[in-house]
Amino acid sequence: MGNLENLQKASGVGVWDLKEAYKAAGNLRLNIITAGRYGSGVSEIFSRANEYFNELGLFSNWENIIAGEEFFNLAKKITNAVTLGSEVSLKELRRFEQLSYELNIDTNYDAVYINDHAPLIAAQMSAAQKIFRAHLDMSRANDLAWDFLKPFIESCEHIIFTDPSFHKPLKGDIRYITPTIDPGSPKNHFVPRQDALKVLKEYKIPADKPIITQVGRFDAMKDPLGVIDAFNLVRQERPCTLILAGGHAQDDPQSQQVYQEALEKAAGSKDIFLLAINRQDYKIAALQSVSDVILQKSIAESFGLAITEALWKEKPVVASNIGGIPLQIKDGKTGLLCHDIESCANALLRLLEDKALGVKLGKNGHSLVREKFLITSELWQHLPVFKSIMEI
Repeated sequence: MGNLENLQKASGVGVWDLKEAYKAAGNLRLNIITAGRYGSGVSEIFSRANEYFNELGLFSNWENIIAGEEFFNLAKKITNAVTLGSEVSLKELRRFEQLSYELNIDTNYDAVYINDHAPLIAAQMSAAQKIFRAHLDMSRANDLAWDFLKPFIESCEHIIFTDPSFHKPLKGDIRYITPTIDPGSPKNHFVPRQDALKVLKEYKIPADKPIITQVGRFDAMKDPLGVIDAFNLVRQERPCTLILAGGHAQDDPQSQQVYQEALEKAAGSKDIFLLAINRQDYKIAALQSVSDVILQKSIAESFGLAITEALWKEKPVVASNIGGIPLQIKDGKTGLLCHDIESCANALLRLLEDKALGVKLGKNGHSLVREKFLITSELWQHLPVFKSIMEI
């Protein structure tokens, strides 16, 4: 069974009109460029989208940047500057530009699909049409970093953001596409409890208390230290277990340090489990499926695919009221929003004590994902961009 057949079976959404419509894009040759191959939401999206693009008739390639530690350290600093407003110097920006021109990216395509700022400058050397997709919420960008990136962004023929609120004034062909999940992926399958318990046993995690789980790479923006603080408040009122499950993004040199800091903060606790899991979709699916509440206490979050995955599994979610999270979590309808450690702990306690509310939120969340955040929607929204490239 092909990917499209699996997609139709898993989603219940028809796909054959989509395949017919993609004929209008002709034999578009597309090179998707990402900073890394694993460990991030961007790589999660394109590991599947690339396969669908090919099955729908495009010639689609997926390439990730090969660069040194200095480049990725600077790229991370720019990430912090555009998402949190953190400081970055002009000298650092110019050095990033210099290193970008040394990257070797294959640009012999009809279009290059540039994801975020890491490949943005290197791709300028291409004569192909350029699609720039900003997955980051840049609304709080440091002025220096924004002014540096803006000309490179505006030089792209097509610009995609998640939401109009995610950017400052910008010229060009700007479109808005939200990230989505593939219901046919093993990561998005609900795992029956008896099978999920085997995964818990593998990690020596007891199943005798309610389980709170946060899934995501070990990144300061995911606030694992704040998660532990909120959990410590919760377990003063009710016995429970915390799982922090995620990996180290290939393009994030700080993730190992964040992981070590979280380990140190959790040291001595028998109720907190930190699991460094890279590219093991079934295990992530099992942990989400067996959890009582899913948490996403980020301090910056462009969208949060781990939230989408949990909602699809009909799990109640507590998440920070920031960035793209409110696109998914409608407070009191599809989940509960929080704004600090104390409100996070209160929301977690509320869901642990009110199972009926959790069931209602989970069902509503599942319906929202089916309506707006399945990959079929994203494939449809890309089609006008691809058609316009081939019509020139």
